[in-house]
Formats: sequence, structure tokens, C-alpha cells
Amino acid sequence: MKFKLILLFTLLHHPIFGQSPNVTKDISAIVFLDSFVVTATKRGFNVEDFIDIVQKDESFYQAFHNLRFQPHKAENQVEIFNRKHAIKAANYHTTEQFIDGNCRTMQYLKEEIKGKFYKKKKIRKHKYYTARMHEQIFLTKGKICGNPNNSSITQHNLSGIEKHINELKKLIFQPGKEVDVPFIGGKTAIFEEKMIKHYDFYISSKTFEEDKECYVLRAVVKPETSTNKTIIKYLETYFDKEDFQVVARNYHLKYDSLFDFDIRMKVSLTQYEGKYLPEKVSYQGNWKIPTQTRERVQFLIDFEY
Repeated sequence: MKFKLILLFTLLHHPIFGQSPNVTKDISAIVFLDSFVVTATKRGFNVEDFIDIVQKDESFYQAFHNLRFQPHKAENQVEIFNRKHAIKAANYHTTEQFIDGNCRTMQYLKEEIKGKFYKKKKIRKHKYYTARMHEQIFLTKGKICGNPNNSSITQHNLSGIEKHINELKKLIFQPGKEVDVPFIGGKTAIFEEKMIKHYDFYISSKTFEEDKECYVLRAVVKPETSTNKTIIKYLETYFDKEDFQVVARNYHLKYDSLFDFDIRMKVSLTQYEGKYLPEKVSYQGNWKIPTQTRERVQFLIDFEY
């Protein structure tokens, strides 16, 4: 029978008692553990070290960086919905990526378009911002070359859509970090002292996809927290117990203001030829920004290696 346990041994050092220790200790002091993790702590599992790993982890982003240099096929479903949740436009396509040295190219093996998915179909000018973002992040136009060893998520001197895409990558691949997006700012930094008070943190032991034993960290916004105090409403990350590699992550992001959105994502990884790579990406989003029409979009990507 699972139970929840607050780590009282560090509670006296928590800021509510007037102290200001490092943030990792602040979080570990209020993490709820299930019975399996409690047993693990007795055998040497260290909660503070685990939280530190979570905050510094780049393995999830590394898997998507590996994708740029890995031949693969991908099944893409992008669907746009009207107010009544009926599909008004869609693009179903299969792509294949080819690798030549450190360069990649991609071609469409098949494509089915429904409704007015593009403003101008012949030149593939996008009508929907989300579809454009999907293309920018996951598809390749022409021949693109890169460095397999340069996997830093941080890029400088970007502007316009490229800057927004880079910041959204941080939100996806390094949730819990502050992002430079209007109206959002530090509200995504859930591990920082000013945001910790709005969340309950849980560490549990679960089996992922029937065969991979994982530690799971969940951050859940407290029910008494007002809507716009937080951006990340729910964050669940699965870490392989053997090497602490991220193997899956689920998100719920929501904000209701001049710039409003309600987004849910699920991402899972797989291991192929000794490298971690994306296996499936699921996105459901409803958002509105000034000057733009509200978009209700979902897309699903299945990768094959």
C-alpha cells in the first residue's frame, strides 16, 4: 500500500521557518514519496541529488538533437478544429529523413490535405501558426547540416519566430526553466523559490511501457493557487532507474490573460542503436494571442527507425 511521506528531516531549514537554504533542499523538504521510494532512500537513493539531476537534465533535448542525425520515417497527423470541435482542416503525411555525413534532407512519401490547411497551397504558406511551428521544429526543408556534438539548447542573437521557437523548445525540453516569452517570464521556473510554494512535488516508482523501471517526478499545482499564478499545471517526468535518462514526459500548460492557452503534451523516447530518440509526440492545444485567430490544434507524430 503506497503512502505519502514528507521529508521532515529538512523541514526546519525551509524558508517558512526563516531560513534561506539552496532551492534543491527547499524542494526536497516538501516532496511526497511513495513506499517504494522511501525504501530506496534507506538503500542510498538521495532525494536532493535527484532533484538536482532533474533541474540540470539535458538528456531529453539530446534525444531530439540525435533525431537530426538519424535516418527515420515519421507519421504526422495535424488537425485544426472549429468551435464545435469538428475538423475544419488537416494534413496527414509520412516523411522520410535521409542522412549524408552531418547533413540531412527530408521528403514526403505521401500527403493528404483536408480543408484550407494552407493560405497558398502551391508554396505551402501556412494559415495556422501552430502548423507552422510544427513544421519548423520537426520537419526539414532542403539540405541542412549541423554538428552532432553541439547539442546546446541555448542559442543567442535570435529574433522573431526563431527566438519564439527557441524559447518554446526550452519550455518543452527543459520545463522548470525561465523562458523569455511575453506575459509568462519566470512563471515557468517551478523549481525557483518564488514558485515552489504553488506546487506539490511527488516522487514515485513506476514501470514505463511494461518493462522499464523508472522514478517518476510529478509537479502538480496546488488547488488553492489562483489560475494565473502558474503556467505549468502538471508536469510528470519518467527517469530510467539505471541511468536517470528521461524516457517520457507529460505536461499541462495553461494561462488565461491577454495571451491565453491551454496545452497538453505527451512525449516518449525509445533507444535505438545505443542512442535515445523520440518515439511519439502528442500535442493538444487551444490558444489565442492578440492579432491572431484562436487556434484549436492537435498533432501526433510517430517515429520509425
